[in-house]
Amino acid sequence: MKNKQNTEPYTHLKTVFEKKIDCHFNDWSAFSEKFHLKTFTTNEHWIKAGEFCDDMCFILKGILRVYYIDRSGNEINQHFYQANEVLSPISALISDEPCQYYIQALEPCELMLANYHDLNNISIVQPQWLQLEVKLLQTVFIKNAKREAQLLLGNAEQRYKWFLKEFPELNEKLPQYHIASFLGITPVSLSRLRKKIQV
Repeated sequence: MKNKQNTEPYTHLKTVFEKKIDCHFNDWSAFSEKFHLKTFTTNEHWIKAGEFCDDMCFILKGILRVYYIDRSGNEINQHFYQANEVLSPISALISDEPCQYYIQALEPCELMLANYHDLNNISIVQPQWLQLEVKLLQTVFIKNAKREAQLLLGNAEQRYKWFLKEFPELNEKLPQYHIASFLGITPVSLSRLRKKIQV
């Protein structure tokens, strides 16, 4: 049972999820009891490459980054996730393989975690989870597709302008080297762009 001191995260989770499917959950308690709150400190990892993870997370607070380490030992940022977004290593979950990337907190984070398989098991009696899952997967797909399109089609300046439009708050919060890695350019190139665009 959740006491009065920790019901707020669940209330917020319910509000966001119901907004995504545009209806109320028939049995929110059966669904919400699958989630638990976990906090992460700055630079702490939720998942490291090579680990198995069965959880999905809803970000209550903070910023997570997804990154890879290439053969030369360089960290390559794949994406950033913020409050009210959902993140899960879906490909690893479905294939039952270890995760190939890292997920790290860039600032203190509060996450609502739930076992992905447990959520699917209750979909028989709680079909709204399936509706929600489709919505969440669509959101992540679109987010990743937009970034890939920019890397493939845009030059460095176009990519940075897109980043400023899509993630203005991250431009203020993140170190330049994280943004540069995400955009596929060097920190020096990003510094020149910032001066040119005068952000």
